[in-house]
Amino acid sequence: ANFGLVAAVIGASVDSSVVVVTGIAGVIADALSMGSSGYLAAKSEQEVYTHEIAMEKEEIRLMPEVEEEELALIYQAMGFEEEKARQIASEVMASPERVLEEMVREQLKIGEPHTTPLKEGWITGSATALGAFIPVAPFLVLTGSTAVLASFALSMLSHFAVGGARCYFTGRGLLRSGIDMFVVGLGVAAIGYVLGDVLVRWI
Repeated sequence: ANFGLVAAVIGASVDSSVVVVTGIAGVIADALSMGSSGYLAAKSEQEVYTHEIAMEKEEIRLMPEVEEEELALIYQAMGFEEEKARQIASEVMASPERVLEEMVREQLKIGEPHTTPLKEGWITGSATALGAFIPVAPFLVLTGSTAVLASFALSMLSHFAVGGARCYFTGRGLLRSGIDMFVVGLGVAAIGYVLGDVLVRWI
């Protein structure tokens, strides 16, 4: 996003200092936006899980027979014979805490939390800030067309690198994954540059 913003400002043919100010403002805005989104998403997920667990606890209290039947069916699905599954379910039902633990894990599919909303927000915001700063960095040490070319080259290399890294998760080839991201970044830069050029002529 910030690469497109910087490209738009460059397209408007403004002074390098304006590019830096705009770019840094974009870094801060992107980081705060994505960081707060990550925080709220993790917090909402946590609240949903807490609500589902509370509902399951209430169902165990109000309808123990139904819950025992559900537990027996779960054990049968895991491979136990019907009689054995019912025996295990009956034993588990003797402890409300254990019943809840089993139902949360096996029925609701809720595991132990691996992160917190604050941690998720901080990681997301920091990663976004790092990525958003890449197209701005060259303008802090270079000027003119040299800074523009360096920003473009560094940003496109970063796009390719991030795209290529996806191959470890998607199983696609390194080159194809990198080119996908490269093309998207190039399109964002082109659109941003043209819009900046057009808008400055109209204003």
